[in-house]
Amino acid sequence: MDRSLVMSFMNEAGRKVSIRLDGIGDTVTQEQVSLVMDAIIANNIFESTGGDLKVKDSAQIVLKDVEVLQVK
Repeated sequence: MDRSLVMSFMNEAGRKVSIRLDGIGDTVTQEQVSLVMDAIIANNIFESTGGDLKVKDSAQIVLKDVEVLQVK
């Protein structure tokens, strides 16, 4: 099962911006995600069309079950 982390922030314009990381491990904790989000904001790593990311909004781990079908 694929695991992705979706981190959402509010930017300077007050709009929500999401960053998705695919293929995360099974041991990612809430505390680790919170620290990473703090570091993204503090170090101004990403910029959006609405300006810098300013506030953590939410985070979630999304599980995706993929079944590949052989059609050839």
